[in-house]
Amino acid sequence: MRCLIQNLMRHIALAAMASALLFSSAAFAQGNSLGDLLQADAPVNGQTRAERQRELPNLFQQVLVRVSGTTQVLENEIIRNEISSFNDYLLQYGYQSAENVISLQASFDERRVRDLLQRAGFPIWTGDRPQLLLWVAENNPDLGVRLVRRSEQRPFLEGLYSEAQRRGIRMLMPLMDLEDQMAVGARDVWGRFQREVLQASQRYPVAGVVSARMYSAEMPGLESFDDLSVDAFTDAPDAVSLTPIEPNLVMETTIVIGDMQFIEYVTAADEETLARNFVNQVTDRVAALFISQSDDGSELITLRFSGFSDIGQLLAAEQMLQQQGQVYRVHLAQYQQGIAEFHVQVNGGAAWLAQALAFERRVQRIAAPEQDLPVVDDFDTAERKPTLEYRWLR
Repeated sequence: MRCLIQNLMRHIALAAMASALLFSSAAFAQGNSLGDLLQADAPVNGQTRAERQRELPNLFQQVLVRVSGTTQVLENEIIRNEISSFNDYLLQYGYQSAENVISLQASFDERRVRDLLQRAGFPIWTGDRPQLLLWVAENNPDLGVRLVRRSEQRPFLEGLYSEAQRRGIRMLMPLMDLEDQMAVGARDVWGRFQREVLQASQRYPVAGVVSARMYSAEMPGLESFDDLSVDAFTDAPDAVSLTPIEPNLVMETTIVIGDMQFIEYVTAADEETLARNFVNQVTDRVAALFISQSDDGSELITLRFSGFSDIGQLLAAEQMLQQQGQVYRVHLAQYQQGIAEFHVQVNGGAAWLAQALAFERRVQRIAAPEQDLPVVDDFDTAERKPTLEYRWLR
């Protein structure tokens, strides 16, 4: 093992500069490295200390929501007590001016944020977050049923993109070029014809597809749709008829990620708020798929990777594992002839890690179903056997 480490260190020394460029480029392209998630910005009227002290707690809360993957983090007593101590977590701040708008930018300390979330009982949602493709059909009073295009200037899209950036999730809308128009129509999305929507989405490198229909409706005086069955909305939008509230916009969405599918109903009084509510509900739901809050403690599993052609790819794989939110330690056990074996300590077990890596486009699963492994504390004395096997693609 000592010889292995020495050889690897020599390779690392020779490739250090190239590896650093590789990592920074990959993080920038993905747009959701932990460093990116720990940064936030907001428009301000000036650069006075008083205004900065008013806005920085809001940016700190924004970072905590983004990194934890849930708005519930702000309801935690430990978190609430620490918001006023934001300066203890602040790494640096600065200002940027563009088009007569001044923005306050801040970044927060990774170690301190990790420690705070751990004390409060929240995991960290890192890794390659799934990119979602969004198809939206609306019932326009003048134009009828139509697809919302990403080139439109409207409050819905402004709220959608800004809230997605705030929550750290990537959403894009289809090009709606000739190929898209031939593959799917507005009534396909409106009518929930999922087969057509999913087939049209295959040309996009995304992990999930969201199809939604948006309309204005006279809905019952309900606080939420949680009390309504799914069947109530499978036919006409006016399936339920009670005392209306004014005004009200509705989005009925179907989200498909891998083999998982779920439905969300979103309401709001205006387009921008509707979009923000939609992003928050979907992000909370998606985060729950990636984050396990197991009470059973951490588990030690083995991952075997094949297909490495250089040391840079090996280091990229190790960094990818370290970025997964529930992974506590990553240990390179052996590496030879393009095959590496990592011992990984993870909360949630092999099933959780397999689910998280299912959305990593750099790897391909080739393993048999997961095996049960004992919970262990010592990397050196624990009995290990491979449970997950992957091929490195790039």
